[in-house]
Amino acid sequence: MPIKICPNCQGRYVVGANVTDFVHDCSQNLDASNAVTQEDVVVMGTWEDFTGSGTKYKYPVMMQGAGNEVFGERAQLEGINKDEETRRGHNATTTRQRKKLTFIQLNKEDK
Repeated sequence: MPIKICPNCQGRYVVGANVTDFVHDCSQNLDASNAVTQEDVVVMGTWEDFTGSGTKYKYPVMMQGAGNEVFGERAQLEGINKDEETRRGHNATTTRQRKKLTFIQLNKEDK
């Protein structure tokens, strides 16, 4: 079983001889930055996935993106948008963070 390297976080992993695909948990790589080990997911209401579940009611979802610091001012009319961003550059009010899982397809030559 050779040691393989994740293409996303550069973490090492080992799989068995007959494995054709693998899901690597990049959040386990302590050497990688938060920008690589986490991912942003758009929140549009109630959600449930492998990290748990959460509820976001209709009104906050409708007002997502209105957190613009220049909302209602002339700067907004001129196209300025000044929002809080995540480490990956997405709008922090419309997304949430979760740990990154990378799907890796292993070829027959890789075994």
